[in-house]
Amino acid sequence: MATNEGSGQRYGTGGQEPLPFLLPGSQVGRYRIERRLGIGAMSEVYLATDDSLGRPAAIKVLSSKLINNPTITERFLREARALARLSHPNLIPVFEDGQVGTPPRPYYAMELLEGGDTQKLLEERGPLPSPVVAAIGAQAATGLGEAARAGIIHRDVKPANLGISRHGVLKVADFGLAKSYAADKSLTARGMVVGTADYIAPEQARGEGLDERADVYSLGCTLFHLLTGHPPYRAPQGPAVKEYLEVMRMHLTAPVPDVRGEMPDTDPELAEVVASMMVKERSARPTFDEIARRLTRIASRLDGELPRVTRQLFMVSAGAATVSSTSTEVPPPTPRSWPRFAALAVILAAAITLALLLGK
Repeated sequence: MATNEGSGQRYGTGGQEPLPFLLPGSQVGRYRIERRLGIGAMSEVYLATDDSLGRPAAIKVLSSKLINNPTITERFLREARALARLSHPNLIPVFEDGQVGTPPRPYYAMELLEGGDTQKLLEERGPLPSPVVAAIGAQAATGLGEAARAGIIHRDVKPANLGISRHGVLKVADFGLAKSYAADKSLTARGMVVGTADYIAPEQARGEGLDERADVYSLGCTLFHLLTGHPPYRAPQGPAVKEYLEVMRMHLTAPVPDVRGEMPDTDPELAEVVASMMVKERSARPTFDEIARRLTRIASRLDGELPRVTRQLFMVSAGAATVSSTSTEVPPPTPRSWPRFAALAVILAAAITLALLLGK
């Protein structure tokens, strides 16, 4: 076995995945490491237990490949600082940050998302119904609006960055590209494009200065994806992948696609809100407060709520990767399963009665 000298990172032979930097049972601050959950482009994420409070947490540690890159290190620390400044039910809280190992690698501990994310929900269930998407959008808009009031824009809103707690509460995740537009200095210079092409706002694609209205556009694209099963400017049939620059061009010039043209059962008011979020001119987009009010009203009218935990557990952001393991929690019985439960109840009752009679 080879060792990447100086990094503490061990690698298997034959180009295998690197072994965990933090081993089970090791201590990071007040957290005891249980196991690694996954590896992303910027970081490794671990399942840990808070020894003081007895609660699970996710530990995010900067990748060994990047510890000598000051720009990436600052971006990693920016995410921790951005999250630490915010306290809201729809945003992931940071519990602790610090450094670990030799040479030191920055880390932070955050809430463990046990209910998956909307990308995984989409992959499991296909296009989501209007009540669910309205509930997702309302909570996401509320969280992003709170971040905007603190002067923070996300710049990478997409389905994989909308996590779900085990109790069905949406949490906006992965502020790795977050930017304080009130700050004097930024890691990203004017003219540099960051974000994900499928959800990028026109002004973001042009490398212009940004405010929270770029996140409004990206959230609109995200809700479109959840409703139709594909991002706005990728046809449901045809080539699986379009060129990056072609997708960017369509965000700049193509008409806003019609959700109901593809999914006629989409709630008309919901489709209208999504379209208004995706207009090219940022001044014409609604605010997060307006979006949250309208989507909350729609979700209430449609009895919409986020799904609880089913098969997905420990969904956390690891830079470019999303990681998961399997939950042992059993989902609540569906209406179709009630006859089976009724039959089991009858059998159980008969067995108990027989046992009582034999015992006399």
